[in-house]
Amino acid sequence: MTRRTAEETRRHILDVAGELFYSRGARAVGMDLVIGNAGVANATLYRQFPTKDALVAAYLIDRNADWWIRLRQRTELLPDARSQIIALFEMTVEDMNGPGYRGCATLNITSEFPDAGHPAHQAAAEHKAGVLAWLREHAAEAGADDPDALADELMVVLDGAQVLAAALGTDGPSRRMMPLVERLLPAAQ
Repeated sequence: MTRRTAEETRRHILDVAGELFYSRGARAVGMDLVIGNAGVANATLYRQFPTKDALVAAYLIDRNADWWIRLRQRTELLPDARSQIIALFEMTVEDMNGPGYRGCATLNITSEFPDAGHPAHQAAAEHKAGVLAWLREHAAEAGADDPDALADELMVVLDGAQVLAAALGTDGPSRRMMPLVERLLPAAQ
């Protein structure tokens, strides 16, 4: 049997915990379940993540880092800010239509950990602030008269559609996301 490096073990635990946290909810998943599903010893998990709070925060930070990589890959060759904004929403539609979709992981964490001082809530808030900043920057590049207002509106559409898709499925109101984005964006031309 091949032994994993500390980094491979950390990655494995994050992958297992991430699947469990996303599919069942972070509060519903105990450390014993993560240990059992990851096939690691208690000491191994706690050496990597001293508390469940640390594990939940690391999961969200890792998941959001992957999201940013996907967004950059999706938008890097697109010709303008408007098409890059649309690409973000198209990526979200694909996520919403994927198997096992339970909504935005970041929003789920803010619901499960409403205390603004909780490390996972802080990671969620930082990610959402980063997405809003990205939208503002792109709205300005697209020529919006009021980039802040357009970014706020796009964020409402983005997060609202994800919540509705999780609650009602993608055949419900969330399917209206793309036409709404298209209507908002001409103001940025």
